[in-house]
Amino acid sequence: MTAWEALQSTWTGGAGALPDVRARAEQEVRRHRRSTVSVAILLAAAALGTLPAFDAAEDVVHLIGWAMLGFCAAMGIGFVVIRRGIGSPELNGPRQAVEFLERRLAGERRVAHLSRWVYLALCIIGTVLTQLLYVQHRSPMLVRVLTFACFVFGFAITFTTPIWFGRIARHRQSEIDRWRGWLDEQNL
Repeated sequence: MTAWEALQSTWTGGAGALPDVRARAEQEVRRHRRSTVSVAILLAAAALGTLPAFDAAEDVVHLIGWAMLGFCAAMGIGFVVIRRGIGSPELNGPRQAVEFLERRLAGERRVAHLSRWVYLALCIIGTVLTQLLYVQHRSPMLVRVLTFACFVFGFAITFTTPIWFGRIARHRQSEIDRWRGWLDEQNL
């Protein structure tokens, strides 16, 4: 039996932390694939949702539509670049699985920062453009204030994304570090 065959039999049957590593890696591979499909569907739906904005008579509404398309493009391009940086989710052995988990976690951190800055731009542009639209239509002050409050709420949630994701990531990183240490001890 070659060393590779021994590793493969250990990887498929293994004891200790191997079943946990394998199960987590397989779960993350499935999430990785689902997230790609989900992001594509959400961005396509958002882009299609902007079409009525271009039929409106007001130029400000056209600008809102362009801002939304810019948002979709920024998120889509950023997601593709980050996903390519993660690489392929090949799980040929425990080392590759742990490396994939680390790359995936790093990619999720980058997505959190991407979301922070793209949503910040969207909230600023959206606030300005909707307020201009409300001025043109002489909308009541309550509508203006509530819309502004929605933008502030969206900004608060998305701008703090890296902070609350960091808390989640610390637990996952410690789990990965524990597995890496176990693999080093076992010489796998």
